[in-house]
Amino acid sequence: MKVLSPERMTKYDSYAITEWGIPSPVLMENAGRSVFRLMKEKYVHKMDSIVIVAGKGNNGGDGFVVARYAKLEGSDVTVYLLGEKKSLKGDAHLNMVLYEKIGGRVIELTKELGPLKEGISKATIVVDAIFGTGLSKEISGIEREAIEIINTAKKMVVAIDIPSGLNGKTGRPSPVCVAADHTFTFAYPKLGHLLYPGAQYTGKLTVIDISIPPLAEDILGWDAQLIDGNMLRRLLKNRAPDSHKGTYGHCAVIAGSKGKTGAAYMASLSALKIGAGLVTLVIPESLNPILEMKTTEVMTYPVLDNGKGYFIMDALEITKEFLLDKDVIILGPGLSQEKETLEFARRIFLETDKPFVIDADGINAFKEDPSLLKHGRGRTIITPHPGEFSRLIRKTTKEINENRLEFGMTFVKEYGVVLVLKGARTLIFDSNGEVYINPTGNPSLAKGGSGDILTGFIGGLSSQGYTLTESAILGTYLHGYMADRWIEKFSEMDLLATDLLLDLGLAIREIKDGKDRVYIEKSI
Repeated sequence: MKVLSPERMTKYDSYAITEWGIPSPVLMENAGRSVFRLMKEKYVHKMDSIVIVAGKGNNGGDGFVVARYAKLEGSDVTVYLLGEKKSLKGDAHLNMVLYEKIGGRVIELTKELGPLKEGISKATIVVDAIFGTGLSKEISGIEREAIEIINTAKKMVVAIDIPSGLNGKTGRPSPVCVAADHTFTFAYPKLGHLLYPGAQYTGKLTVIDISIPPLAEDILGWDAQLIDGNMLRRLLKNRAPDSHKGTYGHCAVIAGSKGKTGAAYMASLSALKIGAGLVTLVIPESLNPILEMKTTEVMTYPVLDNGKGYFIMDALEITKEFLLDKDVIILGPGLSQEKETLEFARRIFLETDKPFVIDADGINAFKEDPSLLKHGRGRTIITPHPGEFSRLIRKTTKEINENRLEFGMTFVKEYGVVLVLKGARTLIFDSNGEVYINPTGNPSLAKGGSGDILTGFIGGLSSQGYTLTESAILGTYLHGYMADRWIEKFSEMDLLATDLLLDLGLAIREIKDGKDRVYIEKSI
């Protein structure tokens, strides 16, 4: 599913109006009529008394269309206009007039909001039609007070297009922002609906078709794509009946140090579980007895460590030789931050002509000189959480989380890697400029080891012939999907990282059979 920024959505609207001749009142009518229809379908028991809080722009105009249909259906509806009627222009003014012609009630509010507070207290559902996706100013005055009243009323809240006060591009809320139970947006989801914390303010999200010509995508482009079951079904390959383990590649995992053998175990096991034909764990030899007992199906390749329990430079050449016939290399889980080990990791990367999936301490190996990532001899994917990413780009995690899209796009443009920026709504940035938003996952993944499982998924998929971007899309979605399945039966507290491997085959089968979960609803 394509995802747009507010700026690009404005271009889509203009294209529909100027190039296809669709009058702007028709677009507004389609929008408001569909919002009312879906409200009625989903919340018919709450439609007895409706309060619509309208701003003076086109979002308010959408609210007047909803009010007109609600009035015609017999609902007790009142529109509270934050301003004077005479301040409305264009399509918003037209739809206010049409609403009033059927006896619709409009209460103008310019200073005192007591009537709004009283009206909301008696309502069963509140519709937010104050600001749309084009909001650029800081909210103050009566709009700020109105939002505070809506949020403290503890009523069912429906937002039209976007919760008022939410940045449609970054997902960052203004100092005040409507907390909606359900948002009905138009034509495409916006970035701010999907990125946290915007997703929390958005609540349930339904995307409504308002007759924007599909051809606009080819002409005007898009800002990101939301990963969904349809995308995965296009990517997932069927296995040939005469295939064998060599068909699905050999993944080498360079991981582990004293006290961190679990990371090596989980990354290698998950690579095998996701379908790699062979997985070999390269491990410091003093740790090999532990891993040989732990990894039944995964092979181990111990290399000299002089009893230190971490990778040393004396093991560089034999490791490079071992990697010559491998298909993909996972580098980093549990490596440690020993100076010698980090140098080992850099040299392996720079001197081995293979695709790399780099995570954890493997990423930390490049924090002093990220430009080395440009010199990988094969394609490269890195999978940092915001803390690891902050050390690479020398920005605080707060700065990163406030604009993950901008920092991610800038990074891949400069370094030419595939970036999986982990977090709530993990983002995948392809070096060709595509951005993918992963909708799966929940707080149960906030547990040590879950990142090692994800790294293994991505590496194991890559060994089977998927591109690094395809591997990131499939691996990230499945990783979160498994966590979503888990909390349906258990809780967000008790998931262990290795639980993400349980029933993985059933999850893949669900997706292939079209039974995947719906994270965003589309409606005509």
